[in-house]
Amino acid sequence: MSMFKLIAVTDQASCPENFWTQLQLLAASEIDALIFRAKELPPQEYYRQASQVQKICRTHQLPLILHTYQDICRRLDTYGLQVSYQQLLCQPQLRAQVQCLGVSIHHADEAVRAADLGADYLLAGHIFATSCKQGLPGRGLDFLSAVCAATSLQVYAIGGITPTNIGQIKKTGAAGACLMSSLMTCPEPAVLVQKLRQALL
Repeated sequence: MSMFKLIAVTDQASCPENFWTQLQLLAASEIDALIFRAKELPPQEYYRQASQVQKICRTHQLPLILHTYQDICRRLDTYGLQVSYQQLLCQPQLRAQVQCLGVSIHHADEAVRAADLGADYLLAGHIFATSCKQGLPGRGLDFLSAVCAATSLQVYAIGGITPTNIGQIKKTGAAGACLMSSLMTCPEPAVLVQKLRQALL
């Protein structure tokens, strides 16, 4: 993996007709990991689809992180699990149940508490305005810097990240960036990933 990591987060709603094709393209690009996020799916269907996603990721030796369902994460033995801060508070035993635990946070004090509860890394956002959070202003670079300063854990930024602003993300001390809608909707994910990498040079 590269030093500054790029993580893709799936969003079936943004490409319902060609999700699996897009997923294949994503897995073949130079991303460092994939978070399979599908909040609209019930557990049984999530498990079925996660099994298929896992096969694709294995083909490309891509770490797979599941979302929310720790039992499915354990059953499939995936690399990691991404959960909300509230889920971690309700299930503090999560860290002992998975290989790698990521926690989504929205305040710097949540970073400290999540670290105390065993989080391995943090996903902080949303940083810039994004179509995924319409009408909500981004929390900004000062927020991201505060999160990075509050913890020794790796922090990954999410929300409105582009080749134009990813350099600013890196300067805060973040370990990487997560992208969702832009990677899910662009016709050539590998080209976008390459542009992001070049912007970091």
